[in-house]
Order: sequence, then C-alpha cells, then structure tokens
Amino acid sequence: MTWFLLALCSALLSAAAAIAQKKVLLRTHALEFSFLLSVIIMLLSFSIPLTIDSMWVPPVTLWVILGKSLVGGMAFLLVMMSLERDQISRVLPLLGLTPAVTALVSLAVTGEHLQMWEWTGIVLVVAGAYLLEKRPAGAEGSAAGKIRLSRSHLYIVLALLLFAASSVADKTLVSGLKTDPRIVLVYQHVVYCFLFGGLLLVRRVPVEVLVKAGRAQAGYLIAIAVLTIAYRFTQLEATRDAPVALVLAVKRTSILYASFFGGRLFSEDRLKLRLAGAALIVASGFVILRNVV
Repeated sequence: MTWFLLALCSALLSAAAAIAQKKVLLRTHALEFSFLLSVIIMLLSFSIPLTIDSMWVPPVTLWVILGKSLVGGMAFLLVMMSLERDQISRVLPLLGLTPAVTALVSLAVTGEHLQMWEWTGIVLVVAGAYLLEKRPAGAEGSAAGKIRLSRSHLYIVLALLLFAASSVADKTLVSGLKTDPRIVLVYQHVVYCFLFGGLLLVRRVPVEVLVKAGRAQAGYLIAIAVLTIAYRFTQLEATRDAPVALVLAVKRTSILYASFFGGRLFSEDRLKLRLAGAALIVASGFVILRNVV
C-alpha cells in the first residue's frame, strides 16, 4: 500500500499548490506565472543529489522526456489559463473527466466493449459535470439548469487530452525504461523553461513585466515550486508499484480538497453543489478503473 500513500500525499500537495496558484493568478497572467514558476522549479531541481553519470540517459529516453515535457507543459499552461479566468471549484473538477473520456475513446476507436461498471462511471461523470456547470435560477442571460460553455471549457478539454498522453509517457519512463524519477523531473523543468520562455518571446512580453511580477509574488512562487516538485515526485514514485491509471485515480481526490478549501477561501458561489459534482466525478474514476490490477 506504499503506492497508495504516495498517491494520496501527491493529491494533498497538488491541492495546496492549486489553491496557491489561484491566489497568484488573481494578479498575474497565466503565461508569465508559468514561466516564473518553471524557472524556480528548475533551479530547485538542480539541488537534487544527482551525479554527472546518473544524469546521462539514452537518446530514446531523452526523446520521450522531451515529448512528454512539451505535452505536459502545454497542458499545465492551459489549466492555468482556465484557472485565471474561472473559479477553482468549477475548473479543477473537470480535470477528473479523464477516465470517462479514455473509455469512450476506446469504444469509438477500437470498438472495445465497455463493462457495466464503466457505463456506471460514465453516468456519474455526466451527473457530476451537470451539477458543476448548470446555471442557477435567475442567472443572467441563461435559463435555470442550462449549461453555459466558455473558453475555459475548451482549455480544459485540450488539457485533458494532453495530460492523458503525458501520463502514459510517465509510466513508460519509470516502469518501461527504468528512468530515475528525479532525472525526469530535472529534464522536464528545463524543457518547461524553454517552452514558456519561447511563448513569452512570441508574445513580446517585456522583461520588466516579468521582474515586477516575480518580485511581487516571490513568496508564493517559491512555495508553489516546492509543492509542485513534491507532488510530481510522489506521483512518479507511486507509478513504480501500481498502474498509472490507478495512481491517477487516487491523485484526483485533490480535486475535492482544492475545491473545498479553495472555494471557501475565495468565497465562490454554489460551492456545496459543485462539491457534490466533484465527488461524483472523482468517484467515477474509481468505478471505471475497478478492473485495473
């Protein structure tokens, strides 16, 4: 059960990081925040005790790390862009849709037969998503119960697809290619810096803006960096002894913790209803993955 404790620890750390991220994103653009955070995480990663010899990896492994990091970095940025624009108790639960999306894709692409419990999980996802997104009675420009789609939804859908690909790469690196998770973390955050830095150059963001944001949010950025390294490392370690899908199902309980505490902290509306929806979505992941061994 060591993997379960590691995955649960990753969930708690991830929830704390998400709440702090929302706090910073109230005053900082998502791309600027992502770059500053990646720089700090990269610098902290260099403090991980690794020898020069252990940092060498085969070319195939390096390419997998590069591809996984680019995909994961874009997914992270999309989530931050959504979190910047919307409430934490509305955005984070939608990230729990991955198991249902994967099951439906398998059905459509391969014709794989879905078991009764998998259909049950999909029903729970639909119910949870409805509770999250339905408009309250008297909402401006919308009838009661009607679902309103926004740009944040598009960001989350794209992030879900990218996170799914990144998770498979994690399993390949740690279990298949026997790569030290610490090495994955170091290389990953270097790639993040180049990715977000390149996007900043494309947007022609002045250096002065980055410096000002960095100084203003230094404390939060360092705290988030430490939490991020910790939850990514514990997640990678958990995948050594358990299926990656099962590890992610446990880690997704962070949705509940972040939605509850973050929703209360930021005084978000319809929190009880959204928590109920989030609970259904998290539960659906365990139902769909009940046959994973």
